[in-house]
Amino acid sequence: LIRTVLIPAISGLAEIRHKMQQRASKGASRLALVVALVAAVLALLGSNVVTSQDFLLHCQDNSGAWKLKVMGVMGKGRKPNMREIHPGDMVVVVGRTGGSKNKVLRAIVTRTRKPCSNPLRNGFMNTFDTNCAVVVDKEGNPVGS
Repeated sequence: LIRTVLIPAISGLAEIRHKMQQRASKGASRLALVVALVAAVLALLGSNVVTSQDFLLHCQDNSGAWKLKVMGVMGKGRKPNMREIHPGDMVVVVGRTGGSKNKVLRAIVTRTRKPCSNPLRNGFMNTFDTNCAVVVDKEGNPVGS
């Protein structure tokens, strides 16, 4: 890691500082050096940055919601992996567009793009072109008709 990231970054800083000293004032060269140093630190820490866990679903019913953002999965622990959602799972969502914007709801996933095994266990895989869900209340009854 030191050879691949840190040493080239330090040598790049020296080149930038030398060029800035030739062209501009002392304050500008220090500013450029600080910016380059921050960029090097971010590049060093960039491998540890957690990527976004946004997982959007289309609402399949007529409850008024259009897009839903998954916040959690019911019954799969405290911090489940959002990419391990399968059809039939109940999820906690936030309405992103439509009548239920910024409201916390529950939904049951009906379709996913990720291939999942057939419930008949016959070797076939089911996959769909969109990720969809149906909004339900706390008892599991559908909100739309």
